[in-house]
Amino acid sequence: MDNAYALIMAGGAGTRLWPLSRKDRPKPLLPLVDRERSMFTVSVERLYPLFPPERILVVAGADLTPRLKEHAPDLPEENFIIEPEGRDTAPAVGLGAVHVRHRDPDAIMAVLTADHYIADEEMFRKVLGVACRVAADGSIVTLGIEPDFPSTGFGYIERGPLAMSIDGIDVHVLKRFTEKPEQALAEQYLATGRYSWNSGMFIWPVRRVMAEFARHAPDLYAVLEDLAGLLGQPAYDARLREVWPGLKRISVDYALMEHVRERVYVIPVQMGWSDIGNFGALYDILSAQAGRDVVHSGQEPMVIDAARTLVFSDRLVAVLGVEDLVIVDTEDVLLICRRERAQDVRQLVERLKEEQRNEYL
Repeated sequence: MDNAYALIMAGGAGTRLWPLSRKDRPKPLLPLVDRERSMFTVSVERLYPLFPPERILVVAGADLTPRLKEHAPDLPEENFIIEPEGRDTAPAVGLGAVHVRHRDPDAIMAVLTADHYIADEEMFRKVLGVACRVAADGSIVTLGIEPDFPSTGFGYIERGPLAMSIDGIDVHVLKRFTEKPEQALAEQYLATGRYSWNSGMFIWPVRRVMAEFARHAPDLYAVLEDLAGLLGQPAYDARLREVWPGLKRISVDYALMEHVRERVYVIPVQMGWSDIGNFGALYDILSAQAGRDVVHSGQEPMVIDAARTLVFSDRLVAVLGVEDLVIVDTEDVLLICRRERAQDVRQLVERLKEEQRNEYL
C-alpha cells in the first residue's frame, strides 16, 4: 500500500536491563540479540520492503535522535520527529499522526516499537500487511501476541468472534483491553484461549486516530492541531518546546484504546515475539538460539558445573558451581542477580536515583 506509513516509538529507557541500558545508551541502541545490529536497526530493517525508508518515521527525544540516525542511515533526516521530553505514548503517537497526516491525509499509520524482538519477521510483515488492508476502511487494528505462559507483566486483550480471514490471517472483533493481572487471573486468561498479550502495536488511518483524540483526549487534540498548523514553519519548534511540557503523561491505551468501541479488531499472532523486558526474557531468547543453558554475549566465559546462567562481559568471567544467575559486567558496574529476580533490577535503578548516584544511570 503506497499510503501506509510506519511510526517507530523510540523512547523506552529499559531500566530492567540496567546496567547495559543507561541514559546515554538506552535499550534501542543495544545489540542484544543480533550482535552486529542494535535493536533499533533491526526494528527498522525488518520493515523492508513492506515500508520503504521514506515511509518509516521515528519519534524520539532530542538527545537520542542523533544516535538513532547513525543506526538507521537509510532513513531521511526529516523522518525523525523530535519530542522535547517524554510524555508517555499518547502524545508521541499524536505527534507522529500529525506529521504523517501532513504528508498524506489518507495515510494508514502502523505504530510500532523500537526495541522488541521478533523471530518470524516474514510473519510479522504478512500480519502488518493484512492489518493495513483492514484499516483501509477506517478501522483500528491491534496485534495480539498469543501467550505461551500466564504472564503478569503484560496487559491482555480479549477477543470476540472472528470477523474475517485474509490470506490465512484471522481477524477478530476486539472485545476489551485488561490491565496486567495477578497470577491466578493470568492463568484463567490463558485457559480460556480467548486472550492475547497487548503488544502495543496499532494500525489505523490517521483520520480515525485524530478523530478519536478529538473525542477522548480533547486537550491533547487541541495541542496537536495547534502544532499541525505550524508544520513546515519556523515557529513550529519554539511552539513545540513551549506546549509539550504541559501535556498530561498518558499512554495511548488509557487515552484512546480503552474507550474506542466501533470497528476495532485484533489479530492474534505467533511470531516469536518478546519485549525483552528483563534479563530473564533475554536469557530465554539467547539460550534457545544457542541450544545450551549457559549463554553469553561478548567474551566466552569459563564454565564449570554451571547451569541456566546469562553472562554479559567483554572480559573473561569464570563461573563455577552456580545456576540460574544473571551476570552483567560493564566498565563501571557489575550486576549479579538470580534470574527469577530479573524483573526487580529496576529497584536498583530507583535506589541509585534516590541516592543521586547519577553517574551510574
